[in-house]
Amino acid sequence: MADIRDVLEVGHNNRTFSIPECHNVAMSIEKILTLLDSGTSDHYFIAKSWFLSYNTISPPRRGNSARKDSTFTIDGTGVAEFSTTIDGIASRIKINDVLHTSQLRSNLISVSKLVEKGMTVAFEGETARVKRPDGVTILVAVKRGGLYIVVADNVVNGTSEVNTFQTKRKAMTFEVWHRRLGHAGAKTITGMINSGLVDGLEVTGPTELKALCEDYIYGTYTMHPFHDSTATETDPLERVYIDIWGPISTLSAGGSKYFMLIVDGATSYRTIYFLSSKSADATLEAFKDFHCQAERQTERKLKHV
Repeated sequence: MADIRDVLEVGHNNRTFSIPECHNVAMSIEKILTLLDSGTSDHYFIAKSWFLSYNTISPPRRGNSARKDSTFTIDGTGVAEFSTTIDGIASRIKINDVLHTSQLRSNLISVSKLVEKGMTVAFEGETARVKRPDGVTILVAVKRGGLYIVVADNVVNGTSEVNTFQTKRKAMTFEVWHRRLGHAGAKTITGMINSGLVDGLEVTGPTELKALCEDYIYGTYTMHPFHDSTATETDPLERVYIDIWGPISTLSAGGSKYFMLIVDGATSYRTIYFLSSKSADATLEAFKDFHCQAERQTERKLKHV
């Protein structure tokens, strides 16, 4: 489901609402047009039946149109829902905080509100596309008679047969669906098909896997334990392990952005050196300091690094 409630939220307290003059006409046609409009300040829907949730505004507020001294009544606000088609895929759109007024001719989706919430509205030839910041198209309007019309139908009262989830209607083999659905089992996919849980889940060919899934076998394969014995250090400075980490975005109190960790294999004793860089000179100087101090304190010689 394409859900843009979070990106189309608007407030209404102590506001003056404005709308272009051409839309301030009482509704007289049965078919409700939905327009992508650059002149309106907010989202307006004219039929209460299009609202998924609704809050009455009492007393009703007044909105101003472009015509001098021309106003209209705003009766409520809520979440409006409608069905539309985006690049051949039937989708449901929800818009939060839509204003309800019955005194306009068409539903209006405000371009300024879309842009204000981070959307991109691109007018390309005879179409307009609304895209999220990640580039995904969430709404398409077609230019007709100088207006950008969103082909929308009411779904709140069940007047549309659009499903919440829908795939592109192209039959695929059972193996393809097996991989698309995260390597789901054959019984699971068959149950989904027989129960009609996913609209558009159409299979061509036999509804079974022809062979074992190689990807699934590799994904669930467990490694046998390693039985080879490994030598462990028993004496201090028999072997030390060194690791250099960085750079870090926040410098240390001394201005360093790297550190070198030296761990003794036998005792797990750790020594840390903070470095301004990981150059050969800086790391070698730190290691020489560790080498000298460690051998003096333990009275042992370092054997391996």
